Amino acid sequence: MLDKTIEFDGNTINSSSSPFVIAEIGSNFNQDIDVAKKLIRVAKDSNANAVKFQLFDSEELYPKKDGLYDIFKSVELNPDWIPELKSYSDDLNISFMASCFDKKSVDVIEQNNILAHKIASSETTNLNLLAYLASKNKPLFISTGMCNFIDIEEALNVCIETGNTQVCLLQCTAQYPLDISNANLCVIPEFINRYKCNVGFSDHSTSNVQAITSVGLGAKVFEKHITLDKTSKGPDHFYAAEPEEFKNYVLQIHEAYKSLGSSKKEMTENERKEGRRDGLYYKNSLSKGDMLSDANIEIKRPAVEIRSRYYNLIKGSKLKINVKSGDAIRWEDVKF
Repeated sequence: MLDKTIEFDGNTINSSSSPFVIAEIGSNFNQDIDVAKKLIRVAKDSNANAVKFQLFDSEELYPKKDGLYDIFKSVELNPDWIPELKSYSDDLNISFMASCFDKKSVDVIEQNNILAHKIASSETTNLNLLAYLASKNKPLFISTGMCNFIDIEEALNVCIETGNTQVCLLQCTAQYPLDISNANLCVIPEFINRYKCNVGFSDHSTSNVQAITSVGLGAKVFEKHITLDKTSKGPDHFYAAEPEEFKNYVLQIHEAYKSLGSSKKEMTENERKEGRRDGLYYKNSLSKGDMLSDANIEIKRPAVEIRSRYYNLIKGSKLKINVKSGDAIRWEDVKF
């Protein structure tokens, strides 16, 4: 059984909480700590709840002769920067997170008192690493790109067996950028029904449509890459959101959440004030004892007293008082 509420660093995530947005800085800081800080500030100014970096040792990921080794080596985050970036985030009151791709990176993050961990899609089936992360007994945000239900259930079982049930699953498709036809957002309610846990959306699309749709499907956590400039050199800049785009992204997610409202169907105060319901009115001035009939009842807006649905009930009743033409008919005016 997974926890229905996740709490860390002053954040609460559950079925009734507002959206939790993670600004994925990843490698888009161009190996410049000042750019990294600017991106943290962008995230804060956009009302994101957390920032996230990626921490890895390229030699742990690829052989040096592999072509990808050089690419990953060129975008590594200097682990010595973590304390300063974490402190800067703390000063701005925005949570600091990281995706760790090896145990050594996990140890670095743990030394800096990081309060939640993110598991990248590529590592969700790395059960050895996952067990190590789960053993830290902190909330786990697990991306599910390239996974099927067997993969996901193996990962969840590792967490549960380790004693960590603070899990949020993120629907993710490992495509950059994400094509709308591959978003498969119907997985979100399936996750909720199947695993009874918090669910989110790791968003690699270039529009806000998928995130807004995800809100309506029950997603609570949203992860989105950000950049200062899409044209910057690097593997993740071109599909990431620039500052104004990201600010609008967060805003629209919260607007979508607000629009969900309540499942209780009743007239709102605004609807009541607008007065578009029909009500019953006196067509003529009448005297005490007169009988109400088709000749002296009319239907008009607004329904300030008796609604038009009670027309046939009111018809045939007698007045207890004198009334004026154009006044709304009141229950206390009549007797049956």
